[in-house]
Amino acid sequence: MVSELAESYDPLGAHAEDPYPFYAEARRREPVFYSPRIDAWVVTRFGDVEAVLKDWTGFSSVNSLRPLRPLHPATLTVLVEGFPQPPDHVTSDGEVHRRLRLPYTRHLTAPGRVKGLEPEVRARAEALVDGFAGAGGADLVTRFAKPLPLRTAAAMFGFAPDDLPIVRDGSESSFRLGSADLTEADEVAAAQEFVAFKRLVARYAHRRRTAPNGDLISDVTAALADGDGPLTAAQEAEVVTTISNTFGAAHITTAALIGSALRLLAGHPEQWGSLAHRPELIAGAIEEVLRFETPIPTMFRRATRPATIAGVGIPQGADVLVVFASANRDEERYPDAGRFDVTRRPVRHFAFGAGVHTCVGAAAARSQARVALQVLTERLPGLSTVMPIRSSGSN
Repeated sequence: MVSELAESYDPLGAHAEDPYPFYAEARRREPVFYSPRIDAWVVTRFGDVEAVLKDWTGFSSVNSLRPLRPLHPATLTVLVEGFPQPPDHVTSDGEVHRRLRLPYTRHLTAPGRVKGLEPEVRARAEALVDGFAGAGGADLVTRFAKPLPLRTAAAMFGFAPDDLPIVRDGSESSFRLGSADLTEADEVAAAQEFVAFKRLVARYAHRRRTAPNGDLISDVTAALADGDGPLTAAQEAEVVTTISNTFGAAHITTAALIGSALRLLAGHPEQWGSLAHRPELIAGAIEEVLRFETPIPTMFRRATRPATIAGVGIPQGADVLVVFASANRDEERYPDAGRFDVTRRPVRHFAFGAGVHTCVGAAAARSQARVALQVLTERLPGLSTVMPIRSSGSN
């Protein structure tokens, strides 16, 4: 029997804008419940989320990017005709996951690699601020939070500036598919933009196959496509899928992080002032933003065998939705969990997942957000009293 609380769960509707009161009630009353609306078991407490994420053999990642609701048939037609969709490093397990993840690990976590990018990130941030600093007001999501990680990710992957519109629109559209309540027409249009982006990625991959230049597209293509001849259809599909999916995650989640930081700090001007006067607090403030408003609020897993979570039986083959946004505000884990406080001692959270699927771009995201706040607190110390900030993410 499904409870009234479980029946009411609506992550794309009633609980899209502010799910936190619902999650707090779920943690108290029914921390693990079956949601008929999304056909999945929902896990809301820190300890239970951690147990699922760390048991990668019992809870597979093959469905981790499953839409929260079924896509329209016309949308599926566009996607299927566009490109095959083999697993990437987010939607795979075991040896396949390790193989697909390795080129990103080599590129993004090599000693000094992320640190070496910071001067370029700062230069981009300074240039963006130059564009609106004297205007007396600006939409900081559009003018700063989104373009900074987009341009940084594009440079890392190796996309040319002229291709940024296709890269931006296609990757953002991919995130909307199944995670926003779109009309059929809008959903089909989003799928078409995503396919156009994947076709662009394919062209880059073929060029980098014959003329690598040290960017991430070159590294991924070389690592995943054995041999030195033209890419086979299977190699092309695998390379295109992993690059197109990973690029979206690289800039969209970082934009959400920076946008949330600006919005939260605008609502707490005294904390913005603290950062302006004590820049050593910025790194900890980033962790508090990640905890308080997680860029990726949920992710799926699939039970590979019968399991029990918090005393609740989960059938083999069932989908499980781990709710990072709820776990990161679990009162049993964080004192005064519903309060945003940049002076909070940094603690572990699930903004970048956990276990073998911990986000490979976590260091790069933290670095960009840290530089962004450093530049803004230096250049615009009175920011929070001047303009409203809109969030760049959605739950």
